Amino acid sequence: MSAKERVYVIGGTGNIGEKVVHDLLLNGVQTTVYARSPAKVTNKHHDTSNLLTVVQGDYDDLGPFEQSIEGHTRLLLIISDYNRMVQLKTAFAKLAYQAGAKQIVDISSQTVSLGWRSTYIGATHAAAEQAILNLAGGNYVALRPAKFMTNHLWQEFHLIKYENRFEGMAAPDEKQGYISTNDIAALAAKVLQDPVEKHGDAVYEMLSCAITPEERAAAFSKVLGRTITYRQRTAEEQYRAMIDLGLPHLLAYSLTSLGKGTATLNEGLPILLGRQPETFEEWLDKNKEVFL
Repeated sequence: MSAKERVYVIGGTGNIGEKVVHDLLLNGVQTTVYARSPAKVTNKHHDTSNLLTVVQGDYDDLGPFEQSIEGHTRLLLIISDYNRMVQLKTAFAKLAYQAGAKQIVDISSQTVSLGWRSTYIGATHAAAEQAILNLAGGNYVALRPAKFMTNHLWQEFHLIKYENRFEGMAAPDEKQGYISTNDIAALAAKVLQDPVEKHGDAVYEMLSCAITPEERAAAFSKVLGRTITYRQRTAEEQYRAMIDLGLPHLLAYSLTSLGKGTATLNEGLPILLGRQPETFEEWLDKNKEVFL
């Protein structure tokens, strides 16, 4: 990667974005983060502040981004606002291409691959992908991760920590696909540092772990040192659980109606990452304190 290159990150304070920024700074990459609270960013990366620029801004006014994007060669998009996802990703991408950016890396979703308008989540990400491609301003790389292992930190956390169990719609022996957010971040950081022409307009699906609820329960039991069990929910129970967690109807229904989805491993991930992807047990061991 040329020393003249600069990466601009949208969504640099979440699980994925924070690690991408860390990896970029660790490798000496000039990095700019767009954030509502600059202190949240600088406090996390104070040791490499000479490489880091933080621009204060939000999604309601992209003026600060427009005024600061010039001179950046790459853009990372991590946006989870489904109501405005297409609008926001398109706006950021258009401004970046107009300012001369050569590559955009977008954290999309594997649900895009499940079929035309098959789910609200997939349809939203698909529309955003197509909108950016239609701009034809530069290279566009879409990462399509499966379910995040970190979903356990908010979907199953309370039941595991306080009741030694977790619940879901899958049959106890049904394989489900997961990916570690550490691996998503690692691949995003690698693509942002590789030559732009290497990845072109690539789409990389990311599913590293096909595991059943029974196997997850066994992993929790082993790592936490106590017995964790699993109970299968009805669709109605699952939907209500998502609503109780604060999700709006469209997201709650989409997560419920995804059903079996896919559990087909992406065999090429070790090639892209330069190492084996993180297993569920490895991820859990790093995060076990949350459940103890």
